[in-house]
Amino acid sequence: MFRNLSILMVILLTLSLTACSRNRDAAIKQANTEENPGSTPDVPVVEIERNQFDFPYSLWEQVNRKGENLFLSPFSIDAAMAMAYTGAAGRTAEEMGKVMGYEATPDQEHFAFRKKISMLNDIPKRGRAQLNIANALFNAETNKDILIPEYTKTLQESFDSDLYSLDFNQAKETADFINQWVEKKTHERIKNIISERQIEDSSDGMVLVNSIYFKSDWMSRFEEFNTRKDTFYTSSERNEKQSKPMLMMKQTGTFGYGETGDCKVLEMPFAESELAMIFVLPQDIEATCAALDNDVWQGWLKSLSRPREVEVIIPRFRLEHTLDKLVDTFRVLGIRDAFDGGSADFSGIMKTGITQNLYISDIVHKAFLEVIEQGTEAAAATQVGFAKTSFNPPNPDIPVFRADQPFLCMIVHKVSNETLFMAKVVDPADAD
Repeated sequence: MFRNLSILMVILLTLSLTACSRNRDAAIKQANTEENPGSTPDVPVVEIERNQFDFPYSLWEQVNRKGENLFLSPFSIDAAMAMAYTGAAGRTAEEMGKVMGYEATPDQEHFAFRKKISMLNDIPKRGRAQLNIANALFNAETNKDILIPEYTKTLQESFDSDLYSLDFNQAKETADFINQWVEKKTHERIKNIISERQIEDSSDGMVLVNSIYFKSDWMSRFEEFNTRKDTFYTSSERNEKQSKPMLMMKQTGTFGYGETGDCKVLEMPFAESELAMIFVLPQDIEATCAALDNDVWQGWLKSLSRPREVEVIIPRFRLEHTLDKLVDTFRVLGIRDAFDGGSADFSGIMKTGITQNLYISDIVHKAFLEVIEQGTEAAAATQVGFAKTSFNPPNPDIPVFRADQPFLCMIVHKVSNETLFMAKVVDPADAD
């Protein structure tokens, strides 16, 4: 049977209204709201994105914790922040642009996102993978007369966003509606991303959501008779006291493979050849994570040789991860005004006047990843339960990629150079 990879990502960004006054940069506001999102700047998507390569690693550095799993989508977080940035002005826009790497003009950024989302949404049409990207704006219905039309037009045209107007005074019903939208988009894998209390605290604000659902078979299958229980070490020191039994999948196939420094690097393509998972197996997971930046990432990619025969052993696993303190994280990175009710300038989103202001009050990111057998889990578990020995000794003539200790993995879209997902796998759970 095929081994199947399922990935779900959701990021929720809440913009709240606060009763206060502030100074606005009228000139920047006018420039921001008069941008024409329908134009097509003559700037390649990849060239625009070169300025954004540092953000995933800056974020990674802040949210990584020693000895813990980590799973996030730089793309998903970037998309949600970009939707907010579209309506930012003045110093708020400057801070967001600097941290996120938005160095092109707003019009060029919108074009880049529109083209990128279009490329990614074309993938499921070919029938080899499910990759569903969804964006939505959930707005308090009391804001409908002050919401700036150019902003919602940009969300629809550049981010393919759904638009909803809800009664935020009915906090439970509004939270239920948003949660049901997320459940539907993630095939019921991610639930309860927003609470009734968060709706109440938003004071008739709005909620921006980006979700990604990804599911695909490997191009080269793992056969179930090769899966068996073996030891997985939850520390790079490979201490027996920090180990546990896990189901490990095995195959010998032709893959991109390389070695650089103290890391082994493996590229496994999915059935949709534009997508691949890059595995990185370091001798010391924490030292590697501490040094991770775009230069290190590019070095790993350059180390990949032409496809060659490799023996691959990876766990059958599941990860779930929540990042619910991202406001604090972005403050450390340098975005401050956007989270301050007295300083935030989102005048490109709505006309709040001098008695109210819109600011970002919450950013929540939830993720789910699972590598599973489709339809044969019980049979595989029974067969594995009777295995009494470890894997046979490897063939000395071919390299072995044996991920039985902490490793990294990334899902990449090779055409756009987009890193869709990044994971640090230290203590994985058994797949369902």
